[in-house]
Amino acid sequence: MQSQPIKINFKEELLKYLHHWKWILFSTVVSLVACFFYLRYASDVYETSSKIQILDSSNAAFKMPNDGVSIFGTSKVNHENQIENIKSSRIINTVVDSLNLTTEIYSVGRVKSYELWNKTPFKVIWSIEKDSLKNKKVTFQIEITDKGYKLNDSNKEYRFEHTNFDFEIPFKLSLKNNTSIKKLNGRIYSVFLRDQKSISKSISRKLAIDYVGNQSDILKISLTGNNTEKISDIVNKLVTVFNNDGIKDRQFVHQKTVDFVDKRFEYLYTELDSIEESKANYKKNNEIVNVDSDGSFLMQRTYISKSDLDKVNTQSTLSKLMLLSINKSKELELLPPNVGFDDQEINSLIEKYNQQVFKCNKLVQSGGGASNPLVAESISQANQLKNNVKTSIIGYQKVLEIKKEEFGKINAEEKEKYGSVPKKEKNIRSIERQQTIKENLYVLLLQKREEALVNLAITNPCIKVVEYAVFSDAPIFPDRKAYVGIAFLIGLFIPFSVIFITNLLNNKIQSKEDIEEEISDAIVISEIPNIKDEQKKVSHLDRSVLSESFRILSSNIKHISPSKEEGTVIFVTSSVKGEGKTFVSTNLALTLASFGKKIVLVGADLRNPQLHRSLDLKKLLVKGVTNYLFDAKLTSDDIITKNLEEDSNLHVIISGIIPENPAELLSNGRFEILLEELRSKYDYIIVDTAPTVLVTDTSLILGFADTVLYVARANFTEKRLLKFIINFKKLNTIKSMGIILNNVEQNKKYGYKYNYGYGYGYGYEDGTIEDNLWKRTKHILSKLNRKK
Repeated sequence: MQSQPIKINFKEELLKYLHHWKWILFSTVVSLVACFFYLRYASDVYETSSKIQILDSSNAAFKMPNDGVSIFGTSKVNHENQIENIKSSRIINTVVDSLNLTTEIYSVGRVKSYELWNKTPFKVIWSIEKDSLKNKKVTFQIEITDKGYKLNDSNKEYRFEHTNFDFEIPFKLSLKNNTSIKKLNGRIYSVFLRDQKSISKSISRKLAIDYVGNQSDILKISLTGNNTEKISDIVNKLVTVFNNDGIKDRQFVHQKTVDFVDKRFEYLYTELDSIEESKANYKKNNEIVNVDSDGSFLMQRTYISKSDLDKVNTQSTLSKLMLLSINKSKELELLPPNVGFDDQEINSLIEKYNQQVFKCNKLVQSGGGASNPLVAESISQANQLKNNVKTSIIGYQKVLEIKKEEFGKINAEEKEKYGSVPKKEKNIRSIERQQTIKENLYVLLLQKREEALVNLAITNPCIKVVEYAVFSDAPIFPDRKAYVGIAFLIGLFIPFSVIFITNLLNNKIQSKEDIEEEISDAIVISEIPNIKDEQKKVSHLDRSVLSESFRILSSNIKHISPSKEEGTVIFVTSSVKGEGKTFVSTNLALTLASFGKKIVLVGADLRNPQLHRSLDLKKLLVKGVTNYLFDAKLTSDDIITKNLEEDSNLHVIISGIIPENPAELLSNGRFEILLEELRSKYDYIIVDTAPTVLVTDTSLILGFADTVLYVARANFTEKRLLKFIINFKKLNTIKSMGIILNNVEQNKKYGYKYNYGYGYGYGYEDGTIEDNLWKRTKHILSKLNRKK
């Protein structure tokens, strides 16, 4: 089964809210006025911004020509790191100290104070150390006088340019140049000394740094604040401090390079000196002048010593062969001359021997015999020479043996010296290699030192300022148009939300539509308006809205009541106390009586009788229904009150004294007899009964009624009681029943004054809200004109 869609009458819903147009208008006006005063005295917040480009320091540094090796490496700009550096407390604290942001001077106005920056007429000079002020917080107010100033509303005057030691932190006020104290007379200023940490946090919180675009490496530094000049100075100083900090970092690196190289110079000089000393000592100890020349010399000496040794060996061999030849030779046999002896004496003896042999041979050939004394003497001389040669050769051999031994030693030494040359050369080259490395490092460091000194002298900036601080012409807060719009919406939202929540939580009946929604066959025969005047009763020829409503009720009763020859009994009841059944009963009776009908008004609410109060009757002096039910001797005439307000058509029977058992009295049969007596005498018998939810009294006598008027009160009767009305109608035999909605507010939901839409010219106000507002406005203006 599909649920039926909920139908919403937007016009009706809108009228619910327009009914409270005065409160809506009042709330909107109050909200806009509050917004006006807030915007009038709120501190405007402006934004200033600067644009910078961070330069790559690795490309800006000076370098020597042909610099193929860099021991310090290269770097690229990391913008995220630079952003954090800009926002670091170290940089911001430097800005705070440079601009003296911890001291704030405000000009005190009637409603609000505003901060002075560059336009301060004086400056505050604290008389304690700057480091001691970082964590201090003080506030004082001064009033300028003719001669100086007063501190914190005191009567004591202090002089400018004199230190004030009466305050917790001694200070001195110094007037700026061209500042006239007479022009400042009477002005009040507030001075705040804030701690450095809170100021730095405040700046960091308001500081925003971001890229200008997605593809851009330009950073935008933005800051918000109340004083445009101050925040612009802060941003410019921040850029300057960051740039100087980067320059100092670069200079620090270059200075560190110079210091490092200087220290290395000392070490390298010592090492180079040690290497050269060790090289000189090595050459000295190894008798080396030059490895190459010394090697050649040693090789030559080795060759000479070997040649000498070979020569000695050769002479020794020759001497042995010559000696062997001498020993094998016969007498007067020639010896081989010039065999290669280096000893000239032997060569000379051999030559003399051979000449003597030639001489002997000539003598023999000339005919001399062995006995010839000349021949014998010549042979003797030859043998003598031969022996001399032999003796010389033997002696020469001994000499050669000695030389051979000496030359062998010399040759061995020279070979050993020559064999040690490669090792010495290796050692020399190792020493020279260390020396070369140290010398190259020395030259490289010397070059880097010169580069660092040049960079230290001409350090380039680390940033390029694309745009200095520029502040917005209009404040970014508060947005006046937005605030006015929001205030207008809030002014509408508050009453609308209150009305909506009130209507949502309201479980009371508001209109006859609420009754008809709950009770499908309900007949709402009348709506009684809410009357705020003290007069709650209708009167004869009354032209009020109340009288008109009851006239309509009287007319509608004729349509729902059954036609009878005798009087019609009408019960007026309600669910609970306070819904106005007595009020309706009384005014209905008065209205019907004004039509010339004979009416009797019976008070049947025995537990809480109110009818006598409604008609201003003295209850104790008049008998009523209770007396009739108790005393069977009484008749209806005995309890009827006549001549009420000189209206001969309206008679009243009050309830009488309050009995202990009203339900038993009403069910003893006497009440039916009373109604039958009254039917024969009156056209309408209107009975004011007890509430049906609270007691059963009304249910006991309900069968005697021709028509039941059930009263519900707007803004009082709960909607859940409407279900009781349905059950009440089903459980009781009711010939005819109509519902009366009492206390309906004028203008409620309808948009016109309560007149049932007729407007017969009785003087009732009708028309729309706008028409009535215009009429009231003209009425007020006419009164004002009369007064003038």
